[in-house]
Amino acid sequence: MFSGFSHVMMFVNDFDRAMRWYTDTLGCTVLFSAAPHYASLRLESAGVNVALHPSSAQGKDVGFGPMPYFKVSSVEDTLATLQAKGIKVGKLQQEGPTKFATFWDSEGNAIGIQAG
Repeated sequence: MFSGFSHVMMFVNDFDRAMRWYTDTLGCTVLFSAAPHYASLRLESAGVNVALHPSSAQGKDVGFGPMPYFKVSSVEDTLATLQAKGIKVGKLQQEGPTKFATFWDSEGNAIGIQAG
């Protein structure tokens, strides 16, 4: 039935601000953009596509949708890199052998990182 993973849809309040954040700060490349309605981006280092879609004004989608997680080799190093870029980050957490943390995009959407 399913043949693979397509993309992560991130709902945004400010399309232009989110485009700048995902490209300039996170390093995504633009596959295509139909501003201000939709954009398809690629985060090549993670091998994933990210789509940006505006929500209704202050809609409940922003900040409350699914939470994507990206694999990293070191949660500590990644948190330091994100903080150096001025990105809001959460604290390092660990459950069993798994280390993980959260950071937030320009719209308040939570994004996770996990070692492994």
